Amino acid sequence: EKNDESYLGIHPHTDAGALTVLAQDTVPGLQIKKGDTWHTVIPIDEGLIVNIGDMVQIWSNDRFKAPEHRVLASDDKDRYSAPYFYNPSYETICEPLVAEPNDSKYRPVSWRDFRSGRAAGDYADKGEEIQISWFKI
Repeated sequence: EKNDESYLGIHPHTDAGALTVLAQDTVPGLQIKKGDTWHTVIPIDEGLIVNIGDMVQIWSNDRFKAPEHRVLASDDKDRYSAPYFYNPSYETICEPLVAEPNDSKYRPVSWRDFRSGRAAGDYADKGEEIQISWFKI
């Protein structure tokens, strides 16, 4: 079945930054996970997909959750997409925007350290991929 991991083009993940704006062609492949089920995002001609990333999840103190998603490959059609990632500056310290510090669900994290650690995990021989769960209080 083409809806399984043997057809993965991009493994399940959340986006590390703040926002991702994705332009894609009309070939399906992007899927989001809701509960334990993967759902195909039906492409809309000339439409854009906007996802929040891990930094918005931290800033919102889990009010908004970065969606886990993946991309399935196709045997018979090429799929094209172009993501634009909105990320904090490397000097930014990301932490929940809360009225009371004791309400924070995350420790402060440097975007530079988080992104470089996440990137190192993108390569199997460079290290484990950092997740925001590492900074949960």
